[in-house]
Amino acid sequence: MEHLTTGDSSVASTTTLSLDAGRLQSEKESAARVALEALAGRTFSDPEWDRARTRLLDFVSILRAWHRKGTATASELPKAA
Repeated sequence: MEHLTTGDSSVASTTTLSLDAGRLQSEKESAARVALEALAGRTFSDPEWDRARTRLLDFVSILRAWHRKGTATASELPKAA
C-alpha cells in the first residue's frame, strides 16, 4: 500500500484511511459484480454493470430506510406503566 506523507502526520493518516476505504469499496464492488455475473451466467458489459450497480445501490438504500423506520430507540418507545 502506498503511504502519502507530508509534514503533518494527521494528514498522512487521513490519506491512508481514505485510500483503505476506497480499496475496500472497490473490492466489495468487484465481488458484487462477480456474484451478479455468476447468477446471470455471463459477463456484463460496463454499461450493463453501471445500471445493475445503480439498481443495487437503490435497493440497499430502501432496505436501510426500512430498517431505520422499524428500529425504535428506547426514548421512542412508550413507557410501560
